[in-house]
Amino acid sequence: MVHWGELRRESLLSSQRGPGPELKLVINKMGYSDACRLLRHDVGLDRLLTLVGAGWGILLVPESATGAAFPGVIFREVHDAEGPTRLIRAYWQQANGNPSLRPFLDPLRKRHPDLSTAPGAG
Repeated sequence: MVHWGELRRESLLSSQRGPGPELKLVINKMGYSDACRLLRHDVGLDRLLTLVGAGWGILLVPESATGAAFPGVIFREVHDAEGPTRLIRAYWQQANGNPSLRPFLDPLRKRHPDLSTAPGAG
């Protein structure tokens, strides 16, 4: 387990396409007063993990990526005072009439009640 404050002095690796709005949360959680040292690379997740293994910095990855094995890479949950930090994102089109959408979104809404109202709510 790692706490956000322990990551303050680390370089944060990122793809050129990310991070997006969650970067503000990351900076807040780490306790930075200035912008963190963000190193952007025009590569995919597998190459970023290779850079982590080479000691270039840290990388925030989705939980689904933690099953991968890369030399020198150790996956850890990042905690604050309330426990592990979870970043949840779900996107859908309001007009999506796909019958499988509701069974997909209902468990998300139960686990994360702060998700905005979406198709099939109620």
